[in-house]
Amino acid sequence: MKENENTEQVEKVEVATAGTVIRLSRPFTWEGVEYKELDLNFERLTGDEIVSLESDFLALNEGKNFIPYMKSEHPAYQAVLAAKALGVHYNFMKKLPAKDFNRVTKAARDFLRDWD
Repeated sequence: MKENENTEQVEKVEVATAGTVIRLSRPFTWEGVEYKELDLNFERLTGDEIVSLESDFLALNEGKNFIPYMKSEHPAYQAVLAAKALGVHYNFMKKLPAKDFNRVTKAARDFLRDWD
């Protein structure tokens, strides 16, 4: 258990400083490109991309099932943020295997929580 806590702390540091690479549970193909790992580079994001999270989140979630002040905890919001960090459309995230989706959205959530 102690080992997992240390691993999570390292991942948070990676997310806060330079992004993180997530190895997928199996190869994933999207628009003819095969992915074996995803490089979530949150540092490359701009203010425009952060502002556009709102409209993309509403489109992805069809404007339902969320409390506005809690949206950063919503998996769809985290998926949109992760897609922007990856440089792909948010539909990419919807097609990931569930295990990988959860790992990627956790990295996005950690990035949001570590934001100063």
